[in-house]
Amino acid sequence: MKRYFLLLLLPLLSACSNLDIPQEDVVKVLTEYGKQNPETKVVISTKYGPIELKLYTETPLHRANFVRLIKKGYYDDRGFYRLVKGVCIQGGGEQKDQLNYTVPAEFRPNLVHKKGALSMARYSDNNPEKRSSSTEFFIVSKGIYYNEEELKDYPPALKQLYLQQGGEIIFDKEYTVFGEVTKGLDVVDKIAKAPLGDLERPVEIVKFSIRAE
Repeated sequence: MKRYFLLLLLPLLSACSNLDIPQEDVVKVLTEYGKQNPETKVVISTKYGPIELKLYTETPLHRANFVRLIKKGYYDDRGFYRLVKGVCIQGGGEQKDQLNYTVPAEFRPNLVHKKGALSMARYSDNNPEKRSSSTEFFIVSKGIYYNEEELKDYPPALKQLYLQQGGEIIFDKEYTVFGEVTKGLDVVDKIAKAPLGDLERPVEIVKFSIRAE
């Protein structure tokens, strides 16, 4: 299952080069941007309705990066282009105009891939630090519940979370969770059930735009 979000490193177009950050400056730029742009609420607008999300302050680089791209218009006309049935919905710029920088992983033991978790995808090639893609994200739609044995290595609070809400435990410590759905899980479910074509691609890409509040 881990293969679902490992994005291949393909040649990138330069359409969004003005949004790129030199890799050596990523932490500095995002840290400063985060100080000046403290938003922690975003809304994804789709034809099925809005999805409201809270961004975590515990993952400051990912929060700042997401807000930066939202405010600069990167997500104004995008779509959920990959639906892993029973697992998640993935959106962003696909392979055509992803940006060239990656974001350092910000794994936090209390932030897990419960249903409704917002997480960043990552590249599979030459990425031992599990750095995140700067643009491609996914929302966990899996509502399957685990049992006590499967969650034996989790502390009580997180175990209870997975027992009550479901989610995808194999993604923990693999991808950075940086937010969660606060309203609109029913919209996520509707998108997740859209008809599929080939390669987990929906017959009709579910278009969206995102704003920060």
